[in-house]
Amino acid sequence: MLDAHHKQRRIRNSLSREEIRDVSLLILKEEGLEGLSMRKIANRLGCSVASPYSYYESQIDLVKDLIRTGEDELLSMLKKASSEVDTGSAFDQLAAIARAYFQFASNNRELHKVMFVTDYGGVHRKAFPQLPKSYRFFLETVRIGFDSGEIPYPKNEYPAIARLMWSWMYGVIVLDMTGMLRKRKGAGNPIEEGISYFKKLLKKQTT
Repeated sequence: MLDAHHKQRRIRNSLSREEIRDVSLLILKEEGLEGLSMRKIANRLGCSVASPYSYYESQIDLVKDLIRTGEDELLSMLKKASSEVDTGSAFDQLAAIARAYFQFASNNRELHKVMFVTDYGGVHRKAFPQLPKSYRFFLETVRIGFDSGEIPYPKNEYPAIARLMWSWMYGVIVLDMTGMLRKRKGAGNPIEEGISYFKKLLKKQTT
């Protein structure tokens, strides 16, 4: 039997893109982006360092794939949360989206950093040649609120309102990640508080 120091290396064709991606996400979660390398991936998979390059041209190519994977998962969570709202209210859908986004970021802290914070050679912009699908879905939900009249502002203002609300969600997440989010005694959940204030402010038309 081979001991731990003499394990037989896996041949290149025995690997799959999914295995490499899964191990990469695990390393990212444990060590952050600075701890991710093709050598560590190869060590975890028991293969040569050259093997992952059969699927990814470079480490940047791998990180772009991790970003796309995270984006697909986030979009799926946002759509599921929105579909489960049965009130027909855009604000209720936006609240569900905010909760789902917060949950995704809490469960995938390092991946979220790579997706929306870390400037890894501009790789997140290369992975998203257009607006991220998650943001476009959020934008569309805000637009529905404008079209229905639930958000009583001129329709051409919906992109600005969407940016404002997304920035708030993102800000709450960053505060939580950096340990700066402190709940006041007796205060409610910050996501619920924020949606409640937005609902009051956006429904209040000046005359």
